[in-house]
Amino acid sequence: MTLALLQAQEGLLIFCLAVLCAFSLQLSKLYHPNTLFSLLTSNLARRVVRQKNSDAHHSLSGALACFLPIITIVVLLYALSYISFYPQWFGGLILFLCLDTHFEGRAKRIAKLLSLGQKGSAKQLLTSIANRDTDKLSEIGVVKASLDSLALNTVRHFYLILIFYIVAGPYLALVYKLLLLSDHSWRQQFSIKHPFMRPVQRAIYILEWLPLRSFTLIMALTQNLSKTNHYLKHYAQHYANKNSGWVLALFSANLNVQLAGPRFYNNERFDNIRIGSDRQPEINDIQQMIKLLSSMRLFWLGLTVLIWFAINLI
Repeated sequence: MTLALLQAQEGLLIFCLAVLCAFSLQLSKLYHPNTLFSLLTSNLARRVVRQKNSDAHHSLSGALACFLPIITIVVLLYALSYISFYPQWFGGLILFLCLDTHFEGRAKRIAKLLSLGQKGSAKQLLTSIANRDTDKLSEIGVVKASLDSLALNTVRHFYLILIFYIVAGPYLALVYKLLLLSDHSWRQQFSIKHPFMRPVQRAIYILEWLPLRSFTLIMALTQNLSKTNHYLKHYAQHYANKNSGWVLALFSANLNVQLAGPRFYNNERFDNIRIGSDRQPEINDIQQMIKLLSSMRLFWLGLTVLIWFAINLI
């Protein structure tokens, strides 16, 4: 009977094991497939981007450099799943490789370094989770950048990956993950407003528009709904990237601190609104953020399991 139950709920078992392994098994970046893909996209950009090219040529090059490798990888893996003995478990392996859960650990180390007065080391570590210039940041700036990056990276590299996997299977989750890796790789080389970046930025924005807003609204129901709704109306809609604005509005309202603001990319200043009218964040707020993320994770995973059982019982 137990074996029959496990077979009936094999999909849920694979999902839970993939999530559990994402937190307990941290693969080294030296041999992680994500690192290889990032190197591939980085080298592609160096080869095709020339300053003399027109904006239209840059946009076309960006689209080809982004979508051709992704399509090739997805088609090869999809074909490989047909000859595998356990295609569902193969999809679970893809989910495990797409999930990224190292951001909380890095944020804890940043908070510890700041509490010890090692701001320089904290800035250096911050570059591993925040794809922006950190040299000129004050202590408050380091804390705020840590909170911003922790919120955005956790939502995109964990929750949205899970949503895409549940709704459409591992290959849509993989496409979204590879788009994020391409964007991250190219941000280290080009301005965020470079025309080469437009195709991947548009693809990410369109793909995550609905699930990100759905996630934010569901989480707001379990937290400070009225304040979150206020921040969504008055701040998120005026943020440069409205998708990111929704995420930061959610966490700003529930941490009761101010997030976002102007920042530097490749020594170029980009002005953006500050989200929230509360106090500036402090070192202890990083720990509060981690606690908030833990409670959200328990709620979201519990809700996912209940919905899964409900669908299979109908």
